[in-house]
Amino acid sequence: MEHGDSKVNLTPPMQSPAPRVLIVAVGICALIAVVSVIIAAVALSRPSTPNITVNGGNTGTSSGGGMSYNPSLVASTGSGGRIWSISIGHDWGLYEYINTTGYLAGFSHDLIDAVCKAAGANCYTIWDPYTNCMDSEAGQHTHGGQGLLDRWYDACWGWEQTVTRVQIVSFSKPFIKSDPSYFWYKKGMTFNENDVSNKKIGFLDGWAQDEKCLARLTAITGSSSITVIHALTPTDLNDKIQNGQVDAAFASEPAMTGFTDVLTRSSTVRLCSIGGNGMMTRKDSTFNAMWNIGFDKIVSNGKFKELCQAAGTKHGSDSRGYIVGCVDT
Repeated sequence: MEHGDSKVNLTPPMQSPAPRVLIVAVGICALIAVVSVIIAAVALSRPSTPNITVNGGNTGTSSGGGMSYNPSLVASTGSGGRIWSISIGHDWGLYEYINTTGYLAGFSHDLIDAVCKAAGANCYTIWDPYTNCMDSEAGQHTHGGQGLLDRWYDACWGWEQTVTRVQIVSFSKPFIKSDPSYFWYKKGMTFNENDVSNKKIGFLDGWAQDEKCLARLTAITGSSSITVIHALTPTDLNDKIQNGQVDAAFASEPAMTGFTDVLTRSSTVRLCSIGGNGMMTRKDSTFNAMWNIGFDKIVSNGKFKELCQAAGTKHGSDSRGYIVGCVDT
C-alpha cells in the first residue's frame, strides 16, 4: 500500500489566555483584601469621633466676647465633653444689650456664666435675631424659630412659657418672673385700653404678647376688629408708634422700658404667660437637665441672689431700667 507524504506540525498549539487573566485577577483581589484588612485595623484603633479641642479665651461676662465659660477648662468631644451653644439677643433692657465698646452684655451673660460653671459645662453664647428662636407672623400662629429647630444652637435664653410654646418646645426651671404686659402709646395721645375696636395694634414677632394672647383677654373688647402690625425689635415697634403706623403696641414692660420718655404705659397689668422665663430648647434636647443642675447649685449657694441684686448697678441705665425680675428663691 502506498502512503502519501504526511506533514507533521511541530509547533505547540496556542494556549488560551483565560488562565493567565484569571491568575492576575485573583492576585489583585488578594491584594485588595490585604489592604482592606490593614485599613480596618487602623480605623478600629482610633477614636470613633474626632478629638476637637476648644481652647480658653475671654468670657462673655468680662469682655462680651460672645462666649461664657471657664477659660481654664478645655472641652474635648473625643473625651466625652460637650459644648453647649446658647442664643441671646441685644435689645431687651438690662438683660441683653450692646455696650459702649460694641460687645454684647447684660444679666443674661452673667447668669449663663454662673450656671454653666456650676454645672461643669462648657457654654458659648451666639447672637441671633429673636425670631430665629420663636417666630410669628400677622394672622398666623406662633411657631418655632428656624435657628432653634434646625439645631443652630442648643437653647435660647430667657423665654416665657405660654400655652402655645409648651406645645412646641421645652423649658428649664424659670429664673425670671412672668413679664407684665401693657399697651404702649405715644405721649400726648389718648388710648382706651379696654376697647381696641378698629385700632392698629403693634406686636413683637415671636414674643408672648401676640394677637392670640390679646384675643384671650376677654376684659378687652374689639380685639377681633384690630389691624395687626408686627415689628422685629422693640426699637422698630417704638418707631412705628412714633410715626403713626400703629395706635398702640401690646408688649411687655422689659421690652419697652427704654422708651418711657416718649411712650405712655396703660395702667392695667395683663399676663400672657403660664410660667416664668427660662431656657427654651427643642423637646429632644438634654440641655435643660444640665442647666437645672447648675441653676439649683447657684440658688443654694446664694450666687443667684447675688447676681440679681448686682444687675441694676452693673447693667442698669435710664434707657435700660434698673430692675431684673428674678424669681423668688
